[in-house]
Amino acid sequence: MPKLKPFFALFTFLVVGLLLLITSQFFTSMKHLDEVINDRGPSSEILRVALLLEGPTYDQGWNSSAMESITEMQKRFGFSLEIANNIKADQITNVAQKYAANDYDLILGHGVIFSEPFTSVARKYPRTRFVSFNGEAPHSNQTTIRYDMKPAGQLVGMLAAKMSRTGKVGYILVDKPPEMAQAEGFRAGVKKAAPNAEIVIGKVSDFNDIENAVQKTREMIAHGVDVIYTTGDSFNLAVITEAQRSKVYTIGYIADQRYIAPDYVLASLVQDVRQCYRIIFEQYMADRLPSGKVVYGLAEGVNHFSPFGPMVPPEVRADIERELQHFISSRGSFGG
Repeated sequence: MPKLKPFFALFTFLVVGLLLLITSQFFTSMKHLDEVINDRGPSSEILRVALLLEGPTYDQGWNSSAMESITEMQKRFGFSLEIANNIKADQITNVAQKYAANDYDLILGHGVIFSEPFTSVARKYPRTRFVSFNGEAPHSNQTTIRYDMKPAGQLVGMLAAKMSRTGKVGYILVDKPPEMAQAEGFRAGVKKAAPNAEIVIGKVSDFNDIENAVQKTREMIAHGVDVIYTTGDSFNLAVITEAQRSKVYTIGYIADQRYIAPDYVLASLVQDVRQCYRIIFEQYMADRLPSGKVVYGLAEGVNHFSPFGPMVPPEVRADIERELQHFISSRGSFGG
């Protein structure tokens, strides 16, 4: 038995040493955890951004442009990002409130449909900034971006009239107030280029109303329309494809859509969503994003034409470019 004493003493020493080591590591870990909890450095203050879309991210137009643009901004500024798509009108308030309640710094609703719900939520969450498009922004933590669409519509109207052989041009749009300024500009452009041309307007209920948009396209073609301007987020692809079947020219919208039907898309009026988001984030990060209504247009490079198709003659291109430069130089004398 006496021979066991050295072993027992060694064993006791090892156990006590191990306990001291574990205890020391525990207190070190707790100290580190306390430092992490109380540290308000860059890792805990990363900007949290949410993008809300009413349509799919694959529409090759309004919604997909927003997703691509904000992803580019995320790479540049390093914020955390969550994207919610296909949100119905009656879901917006709850979705916006969920993000605001979870301390998101910036919530963007990519369309006019988000404006009113944001207004109801913004008042309850003053530390969150809400940005929407083409609506109202009565609170100090709200901004609404408005595109100056009347002059842009006039350029499109001129192009449509100059490229029509039948003297009949069509315009498919959503029947909402923000769309009317561009329609007014379109009419003015057609009449300036071809005073006797007939303008056929086709209105649909919302930006995802593909069925009615295609029906309007068929009715226009049957009426003799040979150039159609289409301004729907999700129905442009279907309208352009339908027009192509009848060898009818179209003018795309939001993004460069000539790839859909290269022989029949004259050009696209691009709403450069990337440029728009670039301005929004540069101003927000510099704490210079204005509250209320902000207007972007041709002068800011937010609206511009994509490259023309080969079917557009040089003289027509020159006429459009001349009118564009006129609008840019007289910025502020027209409204949208």
